[in-house]
Amino acid sequence: MGLTPNQIAELIKLRALGWSQKEIAEALGTSQQVIAYQLKKLKLASLKDGVDDVFQKALMPFLVGAGMGMMAFAFLQEMNKSSRKGGKK
Repeated sequence: MGLTPNQIAELIKLRALGWSQKEIAEALGTSQQVIAYQLKKLKLASLKDGVDDVFQKALMPFLVGAGMGMMAFAFLQEMNKSSRKGGKK
């Protein structure tokens, strides 16, 4: 079983925080073997392509999702402001 892009981003974050493979596997609902395999793939890719490229590719879906969430929140805030202004007339 592979991991989704969001799960890989979460794996990187948790590993950077010092979580063990076992703890990450439990948090992501997968096996420790899957986590070990994904970490190995990330390490090999970073040796081949460079750490920055691998992190950017791995975290991009997470960052795009977060950015879209922030844009949606800002849009809803503006809509809420507009509807309050309209009701005060």
